Amino acid sequence: MNILNLIKPSSIVFGLLLTSLATSQATVTFFIKQIQEGANGEEGISSDVYIEDSDLLTENKSSLGTHIALMEVGPYGSTFYLYVQGLNDPDGAPVLLDQKFVGQYVANADIDITSEDPYMPTRTRANETYTVSITSSNTNWTNARLAGSAPELNWNPLGMRVKATYEKQFVDGTAISSGDTDLDASTSSTTISMVAGESQELGYPATNIPASADSDTDTVPRLSDSLLMGEETFTIEAQSDTDIDGNPLFREVASDTIQIWPRAQAKIAGLSEGDRITRTMPDVNIYLYDLYPNSTTYATIYEGTASLNGSIIPVYTSFKLGPYNRATPIGTAEAPAEIPVTNWDKYITDDGTYTLELSTITPFNGGQPERILAVTFDVDRTIQFVGSTTTSE
Repeated sequence: MNILNLIKPSSIVFGLLLTSLATSQATVTFFIKQIQEGANGEEGISSDVYIEDSDLLTENKSSLGTHIALMEVGPYGSTFYLYVQGLNDPDGAPVLLDQKFVGQYVANADIDITSEDPYMPTRTRANETYTVSITSSNTNWTNARLAGSAPELNWNPLGMRVKATYEKQFVDGTAISSGDTDLDASTSSTTISMVAGESQELGYPATNIPASADSDTDTVPRLSDSLLMGEETFTIEAQSDTDIDGNPLFREVASDTIQIWPRAQAKIAGLSEGDRITRTMPDVNIYLYDLYPNSTTYATIYEGTASLNGSIIPVYTSFKLGPYNRATPIGTAEAPAEIPVTNWDKYITDDGTYTLELSTITPFNGGQPERILAVTFDVDRTIQFVGSTTTSE
């Protein structure tokens, strides 16, 4: 939600950004709730603005619009909340998409987290990169200074800081642990200071959620991957007052969250690396864990050693798993996704070296297949007879 810093005596103009929000075919309602704050931060009167612009409600469309608030911002500021009703359940509770505080001379900011996955709400895989882009301003204070009408304040209206937290979760969203994220590796600082008017871009090569330790047996699914999921939240705070000792007080003016999903894992029962098959092809069961949401996963068998060369023509391809239109990974330790491979003798017409490859296609790696697991084996069904002859005089 982009709030344009144009404060008028009785209104505020703000923008609404809906980016590729998957609404399927359900009827959804977007509305913005404004709550004025009191002198001590308590909630005051509120109002709702329902969005009726059909262009903003187009499925999977990024849209920007403006709406006039029904109330003044108020002497102590207002918080604006963007909700969607009916996204997952027509009768379900409204889902909070964004929020922003606006004060007369409090700096404001916009924060946008992006990854290679265009899905909204923003998500990524634990081992993939993502970017946090921050812009900030305090137009009211700047204009007042230029006009010579800026009041004397005992706090810095340009003072801002960035903070980040993580919450490690089970696949059902239950929290495992949480903590602050080190934003400055050189100082192990959990905050970054900034001045209103600045922009920041923070890039991360992978998630900041700490990995769990694997068991001694290191069985699949490994905890270090399966439990590397949850959420990371980045928050922008601006100075808004001081305490009784003159220390600056900060309040949240913008935040954004990215969902973190684990890397896919697999194990194969009935076939092992280096096996030598001399008779009928064995029945094989493939178990898959933590498949990325909306990914497509399949098993192929091809001649030769393991290779992701796209020119290799497989002799066998399983039915595909997915894509599933769901917002959570597929396959848990208790209920893995399965691909059975049976009656495949007819596909192996020649003896030689073969590979069983498990691959997945996600928004990452440029949409090209990524290997989950590969097993190379030999087929040798040639029967040799060794004998001798004798003669008698």
